[in-house]
Amino acid sequence: MTYKVFTYGTLMKNKVNHHYVENSVYKGEAILDGYGLYDTGYGYPAAVKMDGFQVVGEIYEVDEETKAEMDILEDVDEMYACDQVIVHTDHGDEEALFYRYLLSTEGMRLCPNGKKWSEDQL
Repeated sequence: MTYKVFTYGTLMKNKVNHHYVENSVYKGEAILDGYGLYDTGYGYPAAVKMDGFQVVGEIYEVDEETKAEMDILEDVDEMYACDQVIVHTDHGDEEALFYRYLLSTEGMRLCPNGKKWSEDQL
């Protein structure tokens, strides 16, 4: 079984945790409406529901083993939830899994453009 996963932080190309998905199938860039990004202050972003915002990221098709490793990395059910969402791509709308931040963002800074996280912007 495979899963489409929308990534928006350290799993993206040229980021510190990309090695988790580097052998997966890259499906292209995508946009997720209704979420914004915060700088956690720990080198990774937090995506939370925010009307009027978008998150720009990448979609990967991953196998079960990779998905399980990603769940551990994202500390699913403690720090992030793994939700099914609709993202916009060059090929139309697609369903994908997405890691949504569960903890408080109080005191965190909204990422500069509210769309795409980049360590060099922080």
